[in-house]
Amino acid sequence: NAYYIKLGRGGEWEESSIEENKARIGWGAQTIEDINHRNWERIGRQLRKSFERRGVTNRGASTRDLNMLKMFAESMSHDVWITFHNSCLWWCQLKESGVQSDETSKYREVKEHWSDQDIDGNRLIVNQISGRLSKIQAFRGTVCKVRAIEDLSRLLNHELSAESRRIGDAMENLVNEVEGGLKHLHWRDFETLTDLLFTGAGWHRLSSVGKTMKFVDMEFEEPITKDIYQVQVKSAATSADLEQYSHKFSSRGFKRLYFVVHTPSRDLLNSTPDGDKRVELVLPNRLAKMVVELGLTGWLLKKIA
Repeated sequence: NAYYIKLGRGGEWEESSIEENKARIGWGAQTIEDINHRNWERIGRQLRKSFERRGVTNRGASTRDLNMLKMFAESMSHDVWITFHNSCLWWCQLKESGVQSDETSKYREVKEHWSDQDIDGNRLIVNQISGRLSKIQAFRGTVCKVRAIEDLSRLLNHELSAESRRIGDAMENLVNEVEGGLKHLHWRDFETLTDLLFTGAGWHRLSSVGKTMKFVDMEFEEPITKDIYQVQVKSAATSADLEQYSHKFSSRGFKRLYFVVHTPSRDLLNSTPDGDKRVELVLPNRLAKMVVELGLTGWLLKKIA
């Protein structure tokens, strides 16, 4: 089984729970003895009276509250518990030492520690996980069962669904085909494509394409940091070409020079620019991935048809 727990009203116990390796709950009016001895009838009566005092006569509310407490108290050490904190999904398993209390709240001890990483050490960032899991954040109660158990298992074990694997394979094949197609571009079209890639990524072009500057084809501004970059575009190039442009590049006033080429020589594939020149080589595979990710595959098809 897997369960979601909200660590305090408005997440007030999230930080202390994770730091102290505890899973905290409320139910302040119920005793540790009643909970650990599973005196559910007595606790049920207490909860019904508590809801009635607040004007809630529908027994469904107190029953749901009792069921949430039972899930928490009766959970075994092999169950998985999840919560959300600082834009990440966190998970743990609980010790079978029963419910305890301290000056803050009732709690159960975590078996090892809360973790925001999968089995391979990748952080479980909320906006990068399945919506079937991330939507649990909207649950208004304290505890609920996780229904998307297969999604959670794949997430924690860093496994892909069959659909994800098929799409990934198709994407890899498309990138490979696009990489081959880049070599058929006329040099002017390749300059245009490079411009589309940088502007499509949100950068602002500050110059005309390939006309007004002697040693570079384009200049761009990154709109957030206001850093300025230069771009040199070559259909074919060697390591000697890279060295020539690296030596000509003046980093004064510019963050970096991108040297973009779709047909590199064998020696260029293994080249690295002069270390203090801040020159970055952009090779065909990276270009192909950018074309696919920025939706320019259709544009490429028209140019090489």
